[in-house]
Amino acid sequence: MRNDIVILIPHYNNPAGLESSLNSVAFPTPIHVLVVDDGSHTKPDEQRLRKLFEDRLSISFLYKRVNEGIERTLNNGLRYIQEQLPCQYIARLDCGDTCAPSRFVKQKQYLDAHPDVYLIGSWVEFVDEQGKKVYTYKAPADHKDIVKNMYLKCSFIHPSVMFRAAALKEIGPYPVNYKAAEDYAFFFRFVQRYKTHIIPEVLTYCEINPAGISHTKRNIQLKSKIRILMDNRTASPYFVAGLFRNLVLRALPYSLVSKAKAILLK
Repeated sequence: MRNDIVILIPHYNNPAGLESSLNSVAFPTPIHVLVVDDGSHTKPDEQRLRKLFEDRLSISFLYKRVNEGIERTLNNGLRYIQEQLPCQYIARLDCGDTCAPSRFVKQKQYLDAHPDVYLIGSWVEFVDEQGKKVYTYKAPADHKDIVKNMYLKCSFIHPSVMFRAAALKEIGPYPVNYKAAEDYAFFFRFVQRYKTHIIPEVLTYCEINPAGISHTKRNIQLKSKIRILMDNRTASPYFVAGLFRNLVLRALPYSLVSKAKAILLK
C-alpha cells in the first residue's frame, strides 16, 4: 500500500503522552509524523523516539520558541506539511490519544475509494487516565446526517480525523478567531463545501484529561461554539436546537455534564 499520509501531532509538555500516541500508530509501510512543539518546557526526546520507532515511523519535529496556542500550532504544522512534506492526506492525533491498529488503513482506503469525500472521522471511545472506558461518541455516518448533527454538536472528534490536503487551498488553515473551538469552525468549512463521512466503528481512543482544553477553557470554548453557530446560522430547527443546547451547557457545571455523558453514552 502506497503511503501518502502525514500525521500532525501538536505537543506541549507531554512527552509520555506523545510516546503513547506514536506507539499506537500502525500502517503497512513507514508513515510520516510531524510533531509540532508549542514552546514546551519539557520537550520530546527526538533521538530516543526516532530510535524507538525507526522501523515504522518517519518523525519530523518542528519547534516554536514561545507558546502560541493550539490554533497557531496547528497552522504552523499545516504550513510546514504543505511546504516540506507534500502529501495527499493529513491525519490528526493528540498527545495521549491512541489509535486502533486498522485506523489509518481504513481511513485511507475509504478516501481512496470515494474521491468526492474530503473529510473522514470515526467513532471515538473516551477513557479516563487509567485507560478505563467512560463513554463512546457515535456520530452519524452519512454526510446529510453529519451536516444536521454539526448544528447540535461537532460530528468530528478532532484526533480522529483524516482529510485531503488539497482542501486547504479552498478552506484555508484553522481559524484563529474562535478560541478553543478552532476544529469545530474548521470542520464546518468542510461540511459546507465537500462531502464527509464517519466510519461507524471505534478507531480512536481519547483520554479525558483534566488539564485539556475542554476542561480548562470550557467557557471560552462554549462562547466560541455559539459564535460559530451564529456565523453559520440557517432556518433549520437543528440550528435552533444546537444554539439552545450550548446556552444550556454554559449554565451547567462540567461535573454534571461529564456524569451525564458517562451514563447516556456508555
